[in-house]
Amino acid sequence: MIFKLKFSDKTEFAQAKSQLHLLQQFNKEYDDFDDIEEVQEISNEEAKTIMLKNCDYNEEDPEDMAEFSLYSTSVGDEFLIIGSTEWD
Repeated sequence: MIFKLKFSDKTEFAQAKSQLHLLQQFNKEYDDFDDIEEVQEISNEEAKTIMLKNCDYNEEDPEDMAEFSLYSTSVGDEFLIIGSTEWD
């Protein structure tokens, strides 16, 4: 499952087995989930329309992509932050 986590200063996207799994793992890895203002599940169809910028894009590499969908970064149900507005 893909989730959108809204904070006062950023938005992050994460994958997890469930919302409970997401919050437990977020708390375990980042010490506290109290800063999260909203958690929203993102459907696979919506995740296909959300585009992420590749900060490490190499225009000389023909296989590298400048943008890719949020859906394409989701690789399973293990907890993982897969996108953020904080990354440049």
